[in-house]
Amino acid sequence: MSLSRNVPVVAYLQILAGAVLLSTGSSVIKAVSFNALELAAWRALVIALFLAAVIRPPRECWNRALIPAALAHAITTLLFMWGNKLTTAAIAIFLQYTAPLYLLLLGPWLLKEPVGRSDVAFVVLIAFGMVLLLLQPAAISDTASNPGLGAVVAGLCGIAWAFTTLTMRDLSRRVPDGFQRAIAAVIVANVGLAALLLPVVGVPEAASLTDWVLVSYMGIFQLGCAFILVSLGLRRVTALEGALLLLLEPLLNPVWAFFAHGEIPGGLVLAGGGLILAASAARVVVNTRRAATQSLP
Repeated sequence: MSLSRNVPVVAYLQILAGAVLLSTGSSVIKAVSFNALELAAWRALVIALFLAAVIRPPRECWNRALIPAALAHAITTLLFMWGNKLTTAAIAIFLQYTAPLYLLLLGPWLLKEPVGRSDVAFVVLIAFGMVLLLLQPAAISDTASNPGLGAVVAGLCGIAWAFTTLTMRDLSRRVPDGFQRAIAAVIVANVGLAALLLPVVGVPEAASLTDWVLVSYMGIFQLGCAFILVSLGLRRVTALEGALLLLLEPLLNPVWAFFAHGEIPGGLVLAGGGLILAASAARVVVNTRRAATQSLP
């Protein structure tokens, strides 16, 4: 991928920095002693306060149109945290990135977008990659307490992430300022999570200072700053460049888990994850070229 002369290097660096911050999520989730609901509740409070203070979406952004995207985002958050507590970071992130499979299947129904012949090939490749992941379940360990259930939860997270992508895309299509609306949807999702879960989980009794620092890091940097950096960078690069640069997140995610927790993905897991990411990248390239061709007079 060559850098465009018309795009400042800072735009690429913003996306890369955002992807690196996002990629630390699994390792931090495993490092915090909170259970999945406790972590979801307190991180949600931090990120909602941070985004509301830094971005401050205008009043006109707040309406019922945010509800589908906010609900999908909240469900994705819960499933991703739970999945990472149960299985390895590699399996959790790779199964989340099966979302393009569900996007292809749901697109004709929800967005009235037909599935092309080449899309069928991508569906087959992603599905085969998923099979490879499931053929080699992780062993039970301190950072993967129930790998079988974790794989199921991570698979459901992929479906939820597909709905998040669809609803966020639909939201940005219907309004002029998609970025502000997306931020508002994320704030609504996290306010809802905090309001629903905090009265139930309370303050974890065994929480240490390290736990609170990591929770704050996740809310402010790993998600808050990452979301802002990626959004700023995507405004100045092509859709193809942005999508390919963001693949750095699932590539680095298992690397941090290896260094932080000693998790070593099996050969089939790496092969399946690589196939899923390669198929996703290929689909982005094909669709971008197809769109460019169709736009020519």
